[in-house]
Amino acid sequence: MGDLTLLDLVPLLWQRRGVVMLVFVSVMMLAAAIIPRWGQSYRALARIGFVSEVPITASDGQGAAERLETRMAAIRGSDVLTAALAVLRGEGVAFLPGPERQTSWISLLAANASALGYQDWPQTSETEQRELGILRSRLDVARIGNASVIEISAVDRDPFRSQQIVNAVIDSYLWQRETDRKQGLRAQLSETRSQLIAANARLETAETALADWQQKAGFVEADENRLMLDRIYALNAELETARRDLERAKLLAEGRAQARSVEELLALPPVANHEMVRKLAAQYDDVRRSYVAMDQRYGPKHPAMIAKTGELSTVKTHLAEAVALAARQIDLDLRQAQKQHDVITAQRDAWQARLSDRHDRALGQAVLVRAVDVARNEADMLGRQEQEFRASLAAFQSDTMVMQSANLPEMAEFPTRRDFWMAALLMALFAAVLAGFLRHHFDQAIGDDNDIEHRFGLPVFARTPQVSGGGTAPVAMEEAVGHLGVLINILAKTGAFPGKAHVTCIGSAVTGEGKSRLARDLAISFAASGFRTLLLDGDLRHPTRMGKFDVNGDFTALLAGDSSAKSAVRQNVDGMGFDYLGARASVPGHMATGLIETGLADVLTGLRAEYDRIVVDSPPILSVADAVLLMGMADTRLMLVRRGYSKNRDVNDAIGHLQSARLHADGVVLTAAKLKPAYGHADAPVMGAV
Repeated sequence: MGDLTLLDLVPLLWQRRGVVMLVFVSVMMLAAAIIPRWGQSYRALARIGFVSEVPITASDGQGAAERLETRMAAIRGSDVLTAALAVLRGEGVAFLPGPERQTSWISLLAANASALGYQDWPQTSETEQRELGILRSRLDVARIGNASVIEISAVDRDPFRSQQIVNAVIDSYLWQRETDRKQGLRAQLSETRSQLIAANARLETAETALADWQQKAGFVEADENRLMLDRIYALNAELETARRDLERAKLLAEGRAQARSVEELLALPPVANHEMVRKLAAQYDDVRRSYVAMDQRYGPKHPAMIAKTGELSTVKTHLAEAVALAARQIDLDLRQAQKQHDVITAQRDAWQARLSDRHDRALGQAVLVRAVDVARNEADMLGRQEQEFRASLAAFQSDTMVMQSANLPEMAEFPTRRDFWMAALLMALFAAVLAGFLRHHFDQAIGDDNDIEHRFGLPVFARTPQVSGGGTAPVAMEEAVGHLGVLINILAKTGAFPGKAHVTCIGSAVTGEGKSRLARDLAISFAASGFRTLLLDGDLRHPTRMGKFDVNGDFTALLAGDSSAKSAVRQNVDGMGFDYLGARASVPGHMATGLIETGLADVLTGLRAEYDRIVVDSPPILSVADAVLLMGMADTRLMLVRRGYSKNRDVNDAIGHLQSARLHADGVVLTAAKLKPAYGHADAPVMGAV
């Protein structure tokens, strides 16, 4: 069917007109039985818009798209649909038949109470839940573009009822939205009033606490803090000077304590700079210089030296006394510096304590003043909010308006009955054409019937089953191949080469018909019967490559004369009992045909002397000319066809190719045939020769 053209379409359909008309009429009759039962639906729609995207109440943080999605979900919510269902019931609209609808005045009150927000009312019945589901399934809510407009539509078989549904849903939604917004304003007004009362109470408490604090702590001057800080800064400067003086006095006292002689005490600046010490030190230096000069002139025994020695000792004694007096002054200076430092520190700490006390009093007053301001501001803000909510509630206006009322649909919604009839007509035409093509295809395919011999003029040698797994199919396959081997053995006794190998060539019109499988099974059957058997793969373009190749050569090298038959043949392939000869690798088309045409006759002549049976697996006859060459050198030529796969024209073309070469197929082997009961065993399916 794949090679048909448009020019072949009309003759093919005319040839199969019976099937085409039967299928066309059948599809149209089926459509005539189904389409009238199809109920046309009508869609009524309306549009509602929102005046402002910002509601009167405080913003909930959502964007315009999110708010519209919330409103669309509210329209499809149970509260709105329950109220709409109650309205529709009042107008005589029901979605369930009479016996199934058990609506009483209690259920109506429950629906209205649920819509009004009374949570303690009993839940709706199962029947009402079903009606709500039906109403929700017929309702469609969508946003129109990027505008704040929502389109509400309803589908029903009755156009008036679709309009009623849309009007009921819109009225219920508008009523519920206004009710919810008013309730929200009232709730916020009540909450604001409660907060205002609490804020006024907090303001009164804060003012009372501030008055009590001022009465206890007194009034705090504004400039007092600055004056106290100036005094503390001045005392800190004096304290720093006193600290340095104290450190210097401590160092001098430490040096005085460590001194062991008058000379070490004279090294201290306060001692060296003392007026009396300075005079006595100068006098001591003068007397000592005079003593040294006289000692060099007179010697120690001279009366003048004795007098000078006494004078030097007296001056030294006075100097030591003055140094001791100056050293005691260092201790006095240390005590004085320590006292000065302590006095300034005490004054500084006293002023800091006064400042801290003043700061605490000022901070407490500031906290109380701040608390009073915050409470007053909060009370003022809540008072303004209360007035705003009162004004909003008094001047309440709906933010939703109906931009397009629900229209009465005049035309049914797609698809209508007319559309279904057009689709049925096209489907019937398509099914009729497809049926014609399928009939043509299956007529071309070869079936498992007794017409094969008359159709091709060839006897059927065997029917082999389809082997796809376990069960009895492998046994049936072995039995059928065994019967085929018996027929070939009978033909071998009357062949042209008595005493030599009988060559059987298996061919087919196209690929995929099972030549290689049958050739292998036939070789196994011959080998099991004790014949020296060779399986020859004649397809050089796509060799099977069975078994392990030796390094010396293969079928291609044997045809070219580069190898011997002994090295090219694989012995006892995979332990199946037969030898195998095939190509190691693929050979291009023109080379493969040339090798077979020039070397196959000599190769077969040599192989006939070595074997009893030679089975040749040839390529497809319609694909390459190699198959005709292989068929021409065989003793028995078998044409393989596959049930449900092979086509009549392909088999006829293949037989025609053989006849053009003055060759004639000996018989047909039908593969993938249906199993038939074996002789004497009705429950044991087996295939055999014919």
